[in-house]
Amino acid sequence: MSTNSPTAAAPPLVFGDTETTGLDPFMHDAWEFALIVRRDGRDEEHVFRIRPDLAHADPKALEINRYHERTAADGWTWDEPHTAATRMYSLLNGAVLIGSNPSFDADMIRNLFARYYDVAKPWHYRALDIATFAAGHLYGQAERMTRQTCDAVHYSKVDAALGWPWSSYRASELVGIPRPSGDAAHTALGDARWARDVWDAVTKPDAFYTATDEQLGAMAGEALSRFHGGAT
Repeated sequence: MSTNSPTAAAPPLVFGDTETTGLDPFMHDAWEFALIVRRDGRDEEHVFRIRPDLAHADPKALEINRYHERTAADGWTWDEPHTAATRMYSLLNGAVLIGSNPSFDADMIRNLFARYYDVAKPWHYRALDIATFAAGHLYGQAERMTRQTCDAVHYSKVDAALGWPWSSYRASELVGIPRPSGDAAHTALGDARWARDVWDAVTKPDAFYTATDEQLGAMAGEALSRFHGGAT
């Protein structure tokens, strides 16, 4: 009879982002929240919109996230704050929060939760920043190349490519994920999806290396079809 205790279920991952009226969590409000909840390998997308106080809003922030344009569009609706907070709290309770500079979004979400809950930060205490993970991935590649070539130049190449301080956009592009653009840029859901894609780029193996023989055959067939289609 085994004496080992059952393994606890892994906490869900939540890829999150907020759009705000400015950068100061003591003065400004979040008005759009996106949470992509990953459980058992499946992603569920949730978006919440809470009307902010614009008295101290930063006009530049509202310009960047197109606040006036987006909120005036047909079909835009605001959520009831307590109802939205209750739903978000249940999604984030015990979860691991992942994003681009997630401490900023965490502060904004905490300010909302503090209106209704004594414990205003229900997620795991260590939020994960995609820029840090992308940079670590790149330096890991430099370490591997250095061992193969006995030449430490690969580290300086990563230094030059990333710059300092690290830019989330630059780091994501270096791991093959473009920054959000078009209508998705500076929207909570667009940025949450981008954070999710960067995370997957550096934490999941390429599909080629995990594919079955049948899947590899299908990939080869698709590649040949594109080649011959382009050649005719």
